[in-house]
Amino acid sequence: MSEESNSTPPPPPTEDQPIQSSAISIYTPIIYVAILLTTLIVFSISHRKKKFKKLTTLAPIFSESYPKEIYLELKYQTDPKVNEKVLKAALIRRGAESLRRMIKLKETEPFVNALYQKGSIGDEVFERYKIQAKLQELEMQELAMEAEGIKKGWAQTFFPVCQEVTINEALRRRLNATEERGKILSMQWLDDLEKKVEVTVQAEIENGSKVNS
Repeated sequence: MSEESNSTPPPPPTEDQPIQSSAISIYTPIIYVAILLTTLIVFSISHRKKKFKKLTTLAPIFSESYPKEIYLELKYQTDPKVNEKVLKAALIRRGAESLRRMIKLKETEPFVNALYQKGSIGDEVFERYKIQAKLQELEMQELAMEAEGIKKGWAQTFFPVCQEVTINEALRRRLNATEERGKILSMQWLDDLEKKVEVTVQAEIENGSKVNS
């Protein structure tokens, strides 16, 4: 007989001999998830660093607040120690300037949002606006804490006083602008009048010369 006829198929596995299969380790999905999470965390940290670096390079909308700098200088002056009334006045002046900036941001907020939605301004300008608005909110919170630090309970009446100062300063600026505008118009009127008089006199001289001739 040939080799094919002599070969017999292997016996089927019995109950005592289980079928062998390539089993996947239980640690494989855990390792996969760990690698995925690590990649996402690294990407998130890198993205935040880049975004933070970009935000720190953006120029602020408002310049430095001189009333704030003056208040801080007076607050930390020890020799001689600043009188409490002077410190209060400096804080009110700082609060008035901060409130003026906050009002300015609130007034321009609808226009900024509309321009951004239309694509008239870019992401950088919009980010500058949002950062400035957040800084002003933090400034108002700091002012409340400073007022409470000087005198407990003063924060409740502090902001109304600052608002009154802000309104008075706005009225003063408008009044000064009106007076300056009036001076400019008066000077223009006088200049026009002098020119008209000069033209009239020159015409009279020329007419008199013609009559004499």
